[in-house]
Order: sequence, then C-alpha cells, then structure tokens
Amino acid sequence: MTNSDNFFASIDIGTSKIVVLIADEEDGKIEVFGHGIGPSDGVKNALIVDIDKVTKAILKVVKAAYLSCNTRIHNVSTNICDLHLSTINQDRQISVSGKKITKEHVIEAIKTASATPMPANKQMLSASINRFTIDQDTATIDQPIGLEATVLGAQVHVSIVSNQAMNSIHQAVEKSGLGLSEVVLNSIASSRVCITQDEKDSGVCLLDMGAGVSNISVFMGGGIAYSHVFKMGGNQITQNIANAFNTSFKEAERLKIEHGYAQLKIAPVDKLIQLKQLDSIENRYLSLHNLVEVIENSYLDICHSIKQNLKTKKLDRSLKSGFVLTGGVSLIDGCEGLFVNFFRIRTKLAKVNVNKITGKDMIVSNPIYTCALGLLMHADNNAYLEVVQAYQQTNFVSKIKSLLEL
Repeated sequence: MTNSDNFFASIDIGTSKIVVLIADEEDGKIEVFGHGIGPSDGVKNALIVDIDKVTKAILKVVKAAYLSCNTRIHNVSTNICDLHLSTINQDRQISVSGKKITKEHVIEAIKTASATPMPANKQMLSASINRFTIDQDTATIDQPIGLEATVLGAQVHVSIVSNQAMNSIHQAVEKSGLGLSEVVLNSIASSRVCITQDEKDSGVCLLDMGAGVSNISVFMGGGIAYSHVFKMGGNQITQNIANAFNTSFKEAERLKIEHGYAQLKIAPVDKLIQLKQLDSIENRYLSLHNLVEVIENSYLDICHSIKQNLKTKKLDRSLKSGFVLTGGVSLIDGCEGLFVNFFRIRTKLAKVNVNKITGKDMIVSNPIYTCALGLLMHADNNAYLEVVQAYQQTNFVSKIKSLLEL
C-alpha cells in the first residue's frame, strides 16, 4: 500500500470532529486501509472561523491516519456544508454536429447546462449530472456517446456556496500541506455510499445530522433535485439541555450521551440522574424523563424545520422511499422511530453499500464516517469526465471482445 501511486484520501471537516480516510481501488471496489479521527477546532456551525486552529486539527488527524497505515497523502477530497447554500436544476440542449454524439459534445452539453450567473460573493461547486436526453425523446439516456442524434440535452444540479466558506476550506487544507482534489456538498457525498438507485428513482431524502448543522439532499427521478442546510444539530440539542437544567455544555453533553433517548415512550422507567449545576458545588438530581422530553422536543424542532422546508419546495409528497438518516446525531436511541411517527413515511438509518466500499467494520458501519466514505467515491472524479471515462472503459471492453472473436 505504501508504494501505491493509485491511493486517494478524503477529509471530513466537521464542527466537532475531523475524519481522514485513505483508500485504494481494487477490482472496481474501494478499500479503506488507513484512517484517523480527532476533535475539530476553529469550526462553528460547519463554517471555518479560525483557519490556524483547523489546520492544526487537520495535521493531527492526518498524522494519525499516516500512523495507521504508514502511507502519506498528498491530495484529498473534502466536504462543504454552507448555511448560505442555494441549488438550481437546469436542463439545456445543444446541437450535435455530425451524425453521432462524441465526448466533446457531452462535455459541451454539461458546460452549457451548468452555466449560470454568479453573485460576486458566491461560487459554484462541480455540477451533478442527473440525466441526458437526445432529440425529442424524453427518456433518460445514461451513456449518450456514440448514439445518433441532432440534439443533446443535459440536466444538472448546481450547488452554489459562499466564497467565504469555500476560501476558508482551501486555505485550511492547503496550509496543512495537502492539495485539494474536489470540494463536495456534505449530503451529496454521503449519498454516494448509502442511497440506492431505486431510492433515487422513487424519491428519497437523505438527512445528515451533524454537531453544528443538519443538511438534506432530495433525490427524485433518478437524480438530485434539492439540497438545503439547517442551523440545527447535536450542539443545539446539548445547549437546550444545558439551558433547561442550568448546567454546563460539557455536563449537558454527558447527560445526552449517557442517558439520552429521542423518544420518551422508549425510555426506561423514570429515575433520578445526578448532575452538576452552574450555581452549585453540590450534586443535584434531575428526572430521566424530564431530560428525555427536552431531547425529544429538540429533535422535533429539527423535524418541523425540515417538513416546512420540503413543503415550501413542494417536495413533501414526493418521497416514496422516505428518509435515510446519517451523521452522529442519528445514533441516539429512538431517532429512526421519531421520524417515522412524525412524517408518517418510511425511515431508516443509513447503511454503507459494501459492494462499493469496504474497510474495518468500525468505519463502514458507523454513520460518523459516512461523509468521509462518500468523499472517497468522488476522489479523482470530474463531473465533466465521468460519463466520458465510462464510455472509454466500455469501448475498451468492446475492443477486447472483438479481438477474441477473430
């Protein structure tokens, strides 16, 4: 592994943690062979507010990843989760010169569909390709290269983020001595490893709940339709506990982790829990059920915000496959059931597709690693070249078959 020129890496920069994964590809499957995880610093509500602190935190985790596999990394894919995010779906067509669609036509179609005016303080992430069409046919074409047509259409999903968020990420990563391959929206990265094509076809919402923010991506008709970031996450739940029981954030976090449930109805028999309050040196006690009520109401606040947002965008009735939950905040007991009860649609915890990516069970089965795993799927990937590479691979196989038939 240490001498491989083909390995790649990802960095998930979150509000509370930083994750680094190192992987290689073998027989079409990504294998994670190195990892590091550590506390984040200098990040507030998913926005980098102190580049030097984040850089130091990244360096510590990169070192841990190196020690886990004796492999140094040079270029990484990383995530972005911007409260100023906006998204656009665009469907445009180009004329095809000649009888058959070439890779140049595909690149031109994607660039044309992606083009959109940008405010001075915003910039576009790499566009996500949803589908291609040819001529007047509305049927989706996965691989248009080589087909005869006079018109080629491309539908893309464009994510627009603030310059501040993007520039801070670039500076923090590059000050760590690393090159940046690609910056990917948090929930889109996670979707690569835990959302099936059937779910994308029927309509599904991926909800990634982190410490500082929660973000959603909605998939419909086989592609991504909408993304949004909410200023609500695990830290807000912890703060609500601290406010309710007059205790410190650290003590509230302990109470949440050691005694928390997302639903009162699944909590055990009520009992007294010891805690330390801000205005007392003596130990105090609170009711377990009172604690769970605060936690449940905090999760319901997240649910209400998501429901209202989806309703505003007229997407609330389009999720035939319901919700897929990931991120550290989804780990609390009862989270899945709370969403089922609130939205009255199917909900499940995210599960990594081990046919695409493998590694230690502690990584591929833990939702805190989902985004970093998804970022590995984006490594060395360019939206403009993805379909071209697929064509070239198919063409290569065809040539081999032709030779064998001679």
